[in-house]
Amino acid sequence: MPLKRLPKPGAETVAALIGTAFSALLLVLMAMHAGPLWRDETNTLNMARMPSLKELWNNLPFESFPPLWPLLLRGCGFLGLVNSDLTIRVLGLCVGLLFLALLWLCSRWLGARAPILSIALLGSLPAFVFIVGANRAYGLASCLLVLSFGMIWRMMQFPSRSRILGAGLVCLLFAHCIYFDVTFLCAMLAGGAAVTVRRRQWNTLWALAGIGLVSGSSLAVYLPIIHQGATYLPLIREPFFNASTIWYGLCNALAAQSSANPGGASGPQAWFWVEIWVELLLGGSVVAVVMQWTRGRRLQNPETAAATPVPVRADLALFCGVSMLLGIAGCFTFLLRLQSFMEPWYYIELLALCAISLDGILSANWPALRPWGWFRIGFMLVVMSWGSRSAWAEAHTRRSNVDLIAAVLAQKASAGDLIVVENIWEGITFDRYYRGQTRWMTVPPIDSHKVHRNDLILEKMNQPEAMAPVLREITGTLRQGNSVWLVGSVPVVRPQQLPPMPPPPPPGLPTQWWLGSYLYCWNTQVTVQLLDQARQEQAQKISAAGPVSSFEDLSVIRFSGYKPDAK
Repeated sequence: MPLKRLPKPGAETVAALIGTAFSALLLVLMAMHAGPLWRDETNTLNMARMPSLKELWNNLPFESFPPLWPLLLRGCGFLGLVNSDLTIRVLGLCVGLLFLALLWLCSRWLGARAPILSIALLGSLPAFVFIVGANRAYGLASCLLVLSFGMIWRMMQFPSRSRILGAGLVCLLFAHCIYFDVTFLCAMLAGGAAVTVRRRQWNTLWALAGIGLVSGSSLAVYLPIIHQGATYLPLIREPFFNASTIWYGLCNALAAQSSANPGGASGPQAWFWVEIWVELLLGGSVVAVVMQWTRGRRLQNPETAAATPVPVRADLALFCGVSMLLGIAGCFTFLLRLQSFMEPWYYIELLALCAISLDGILSANWPALRPWGWFRIGFMLVVMSWGSRSAWAEAHTRRSNVDLIAAVLAQKASAGDLIVVENIWEGITFDRYYRGQTRWMTVPPIDSHKVHRNDLILEKMNQPEAMAPVLREITGTLRQGNSVWLVGSVPVVRPQQLPPMPPPPPPGLPTQWWLGSYLYCWNTQVTVQLLDQARQEQAQKISAAGPVSSFEDLSVIRFSGYKPDAK
């Protein structure tokens, strides 16, 4: 039976190309204006630059994902491709452009004219612009997700040894990109299994099972790392987490105006984006279910399925629908278990999976231009126009201003001064960019500022006088007539009294031991010490060419003079 030919390229393809070009432009602008690496990106780069692979492996508990992306960075470093912020941004740009190209490739494999819904839903989303080109594993993971999705479907349609091995390799890499990617991989393999069971393609079913078994079992090598990392997980969990926290985080990911202006969980823009996604997910699910009862073209002889690759629309709808719904369930289950602060990057792969699934259900299964194609074109124009202003703002947002602060302090701070960075996390970025001679310390003071050393922080939580070294240095610096430079984002307001320190966490680290309460008390001690002992305080102007991401937009205050009657 001949393969049905796709409609000739027309208005829908042109519209999708225009949308893709706009998304690519946003990624180019992002690479030009993102500027310095912020703390999480610096953490990843420092992981990749460990002196040896053994040290990289030993530090994996202090990173959020497996070593695939750091190893890629390490390989690029040997070739001299990531020796500066600019080259790292170019690498991120390549990942973002690759993602757009894979959307088109996957769309072709699914039988659609163009990935018009995927481009509409993701192309002008500020979270997409911020995440896909960042020096983190999420951009590469999104690329491998789209590629795995398309290759699994193609393998089912045209089974062969080479396609099975190719799909298996890509799925294996995908599983090793981010720890919770296994949930999305299971969802896609379950979608494929549902189709092969209905077709009675048992050999293909066993191939899917083998891909899942190999990919899943290969993650066992990370069990000690996951166990060690889970020990520190309560430190960064949301203390008042509940199911609504996940919904609130999703709304922020969809509706934030930019990372410099992240608020988006309420207001008309939030409801617009949430309604769009909810209605599309519900509509796509209903269409996928209805199509299972329609009698389309079927394979007459299941035994010759491999030799007769006939696309079946109901099968594609089943594959996309099961993958999408199980992916949503798996992601939300993982986030419920994680109980962390809900950041936009936790949702980007879920949104990508839903977008390509909806493209398969509503574009590949309804390829005709009239009326559905015109609806898709109109939808893309409305959605991308609505989100273009926010995406444009995100593309012009700096990721951090710590490099500017480091440059100012290198010029103004003298050798006898003291720099206090109010947060250990920002200490990672400050360590990368500061080249001055002034000694500096973080709150709390730890010995390493290359990666997120939660183990050292836990040690400080068990010390009743953890801030004593910093407080002594502040007093000594002011007494000698030098200045203390406070770098951070906490307003300098003196409380009426010092808050009591939380008790040291017991062995096992129960969930209620949250790092935030310790940081608040430690920073309050620094604030009170400076306000009580310094005669003058002066805010320093840090000028940036454009907006700065709220994830790392810090201020600087200079304290000078010493009160003789200070305690």
